[in-house]
Amino acid sequence: MLERYFKKSSESFAKPFIKILKLLKVKPNTVSIAGLLVIILGSYFFYLGNIQIGIVLIFLGSAIDGLDGPYARETNSQTEKGAILDSFIDRIGELIIWSVVGISYTKSDSELFTVFVIIVSSNLIPYMRAKSEFYGLQNKKGIAARPERVIFAVLFMFFNFSFVYVYIFAVITLITAMQRFIYLYNHLNE
Repeated sequence: MLERYFKKSSESFAKPFIKILKLLKVKPNTVSIAGLLVIILGSYFFYLGNIQIGIVLIFLGSAIDGLDGPYARETNSQTEKGAILDSFIDRIGELIIWSVVGISYTKSDSELFTVFVIIVSSNLIPYMRAKSEFYGLQNKKGIAARPERVIFAVLFMFFNFSFVYVYIFAVITLITAMQRFIYLYNHLNE
């Protein structure tokens, strides 16, 4: 959803960083891996109790990971392997971020289950998109695409919101997964 409104402005914001990457001759896959490593480092700092450093690094890692696609397009170096690597790394990064939420913020089995719902839904959402693309369909349905999920996690950790918001977000991610499933299911032939 945010992607629809902010993609052009975020890619404009990314242009100076893309110029630096071009100057350094960094490969887009290296950018993807670097983003994941920064997310892992941030999650570790957060887990250790260095909350501000952790959140900054998680946000920075997510931003770095967001550069790989525009950078690959800018340098005309998009590959199927790169797209697969990016998607794989995105899933790992989200899993790590939500695992930190699960470890640091849950106080009951129902809260931990809610984090699992977000993790599973967060993996079903891009799966339904990829499955749709296999059938020649563009499927970006729903209100909780990856940017929204990462931003929500970072804001939740930073402001230490009530866990009620995580319950609500779990429902939103589950609805998004269902929206993509229904779209694909309704557009397939019998």
